[in-house]
Amino acid sequence: MRSLDGVSHVSLTVSDMDRARWFWTTVMGFDVGIEVPGACVCIHRGSHTVIGFRDHAGTVTGSFDETRVGLDHIALSVPSVAALEQWTAWLDQHGVEHSDVERSDLGHHLNLRAPDAIAVELFVLDSQVAASLGVG
Repeated sequence: MRSLDGVSHVSLTVSDMDRARWFWTTVMGFDVGIEVPGACVCIHRGSHTVIGFRDHAGTVTGSFDETRVGLDHIALSVPSVAALEQWTAWLDQHGVEHSDVERSDLGHHLNLRAPDAIAVELFVLDSQVAASLGVG
């Protein structure tokens, strides 16, 4: 039988390894797990979320655009709306622009941009929606 255990990792293409490492460690709270020239793998220990990034030998140009084929955004789960509010203060302290906490049909979210304009969403899934999806 074929099975999956979940998402292993997300790997991002970045133009500036130092800036990406700062964002994912200092701002988002990940730890560097593996780092080699041109590539870094970071882990958020509490959630076991793994984000990798690489600069493809310095050949990266341009910035992320969710309107092109491929990735739209990365959504990271947050436990509560109160936690989203704490994130707003933390992001403000670190000079990271972000949206207000907003309500949608699926829950509450806060949107921001990682370096290279990579779209990141901090998301609280509504409990009724979670139940209807069989994950709550």
